Amino acid sequence: MFDNTARLSLKYPKKVPKDYHISQMQYTFDFIYLLYKRDVSIEGAINSVAYEYSLSKDYLLDYLVENKYLMNKTDKDELSSQLKQYNTKALKKILKKHGLKTSGKRQKIEERILKNCLIGNNYYLSSKSKVFYKNKKRRMDIFTDYLSDNYYFDEFNEFYMDNYRKKEERIPVEFIKLHINKSAEDKNHDSFILNNRIMAEHFSKKEKYGKMLEYTLINYCMDLNPIWKINDLKKHTGINATTYDNLMFLNDKLTKNTIISTYFVVWDSFNFERIIVPKYEGYRSLKDLLNLKDPSKIIGDLEKKFYGNDDLKIKRITQKTLFDF
Repeated sequence: MFDNTARLSLKYPKKVPKDYHISQMQYTFDFIYLLYKRDVSIEGAINSVAYEYSLSKDYLLDYLVENKYLMNKTDKDELSSQLKQYNTKALKKILKKHGLKTSGKRQKIEERILKNCLIGNNYYLSSKSKVFYKNKKRRMDIFTDYLSDNYYFDEFNEFYMDNYRKKEERIPVEFIKLHINKSAEDKNHDSFILNNRIMAEHFSKKEKYGKMLEYTLINYCMDLNPIWKINDLKKHTGINATTYDNLMFLNDKLTKNTIISTYFVVWDSFNFERIIVPKYEGYRSLKDLLNLKDPSKIIGDLEKKFYGNDDLKIKRITQKTLFDF
């Protein structure tokens, strides 16, 4: 478990609105289900869902339209696309139900339906809604298995709707990368460390220890050179306990040579103008840790030598480039 006290949000990095953790997915799904599977009218579905979740009917309608789960029937292009999902026999039934002629070729039949606005009431169910419905289980499984402890579903759902065609194993990885990139852009040390830790744990569950090692060593390098905490070094604890635990775990899974060689690759992916702990010093500390020397002494020596040094006067550390694995 991580030491974060709240989920991470790209949308609200400082203050998340009250009840933001309550997802809108379920009542969206229930609404689509009533139309798509139960053949309930749009008005009836709105009434039912609004009552079930204590929502304003106007709010629910606005939400569904704004997020394009419902489309206004005046959008002819989208409506034409919807009509293509009906076979000709079904379209004739719609015309017959409204007392209109059913004769003619399909093009004439569609024109007649469009002209008389026979699908939906004021709105109709969009193709996005059907994608949303069909992919609900897969989407929920991905979120629950990999992301639910640390992120908000609403933001993942938006990401998923844009990326549902990708392989399932890529979706959580790319979602976490969004947060890593944003924390780097914001120069937020704690968020950067935490998101890399989450990624390392993800690959640990997948037993992809080489990838887990990369993200663990990214945090190790950042522990040695906290480039966005230069004005707050007194509160920096050196090698984080979780980073240490991950390194010890990987020490049993991989060879020391693999860990050391990956360390140099990761280090070289950073471009420091100024450094606190040089690369070779970092290598020696890592080697000592892997050789199971006293970790408290190693970490204590680092803190004393680099973080507790009153003569250390570094006003600025910049990072021109991050890494790109």
